[in-house]
Amino acid sequence: MAATLVTNLEVHATSLAATYVLALKECDPELRDAAYELFEQLNSGELDQYQTLATTGLIADILFPTADARGLPGFDSEEVERLEALTDPEVAAIAAEMEREEATFAERLQSLLTAQGVTQAELAAKVGVGQPAISMMLNRACRPQRKTVERIATALGVTPEELWPTP
Repeated sequence: MAATLVTNLEVHATSLAATYVLALKECDPELRDAAYELFEQLNSGELDQYQTLATTGLIADILFPTADARGLPGFDSEEVERLEALTDPEVAAIAAEMEREEATFAERLQSLLTAQGVTQAELAAKVGVGQPAISMMLNRACRPQRKTVERIATALGVTPEELWPTP
């Protein structure tokens, strides 16, 4: 039974890899380069499980720019998480923890911006990202990478732990 499961997973993984390789072949050269960089990050072993999920989502958005139910490119990660949570309690627990972390981060970031009188544009300039990225973090439309949290913390004069909740 276990050997069959492993074999089925290997076949499925190979099939998925072929789909990605063919999508890369058809991709615009600039987007292909971006995808390669993201694949290198995945392969580095330096990403945690949440960063891996986010990076995988970005790759999917680059390679498979079909519209989701809301008309947005790529897959609807919230819908994927919802469906996975229905079938796997461990995924449901991870998704709930991610939601809690993102909400806590957004609340803490907004509180610090207000307390320090810093605008999103000012923070973005200090961190080296665009203002829309800060807005997306505050609205929980994207999950910042650890390095971004560290740069935000430095820009606001706090520790990363004061921004991002630790389990």
